[in-house]
Amino acid sequence: MSARRIRTGSGAASPAGRTGPRRALALALASVAVTAGAVLGLAAPASAHNYMIASTPTVNGTLTSLPKRFEITTNDRLLDIGDTNSGFAYRIVGPSGRYYENGCLIVDGPSMTTKAALGRSGEYTIEWQIVSADGHTVSDRYRFRWEAPAGFRPATGSTRPPVCASGPGASAAASDTGTGSADSGSSGVVGDAIWIGAGGLVLVALVVVVLLLLRRPAASTVETATAGRGRDDEDDLADDARD
Repeated sequence: MSARRIRTGSGAASPAGRTGPRRALALALASVAVTAGAVLGLAAPASAHNYMIASTPTVNGTLTSLPKRFEITTNDRLLDIGDTNSGFAYRIVGPSGRYYENGCLIVDGPSMTTKAALGRSGEYTIEWQIVSADGHTVSDRYRFRWEAPAGFRPATGSTRPPVCASGPGASAAASDTGTGSADSGSSGVVGDAIWIGAGGLVLVALVVVVLLLLRRPAASTVETATAGRGRDDEDDLADDARD
């Protein structure tokens, strides 16, 4: 009986060789996915909600003269899309519950400003709302005290929150600010949001491709290896018969 031949260069070795490029591609895509995840992870802190870092008047402070503008300043750019100031609000509520802001807002970078004609001395409340750089609204309120100077003529205020061009002092605000809003920096914030969203979709797509590539070679390798072993067994049986 002749010795059983040992085959090299065929059988289970070939599928591994053929699946090598696929696995290399899968590993490369996995590396890209990990890198993209890291980049997106680093970008996440930048999308945290804005918070107030300064204001005029100050929180629980006392005003003794009417400021040119009432202002809320945050730690990051505000998301001002277009010129409608949608999502933004600034109200000044007096001791009698009347409103003293003019309803016109200016959103510029990290700040939101408005004008107001205050009434009699007393404790006032500021209610504000902004749209963060991440697209979420943030609102809060605080109090300040108004000590009117001698000879000050108090405004009457309004029973409802004024809208721009109808509140006290609105004409002066419109002539001073032009359009009543500004969108500086907003296009950059929108671009950042789109980029982050697109990056998330790309990451998901990469993960799906990697999983598919890692699963398909495994199945084809088993099938090819089994077929190779079957051919080897047939050859061995043929050799035994001839012997």
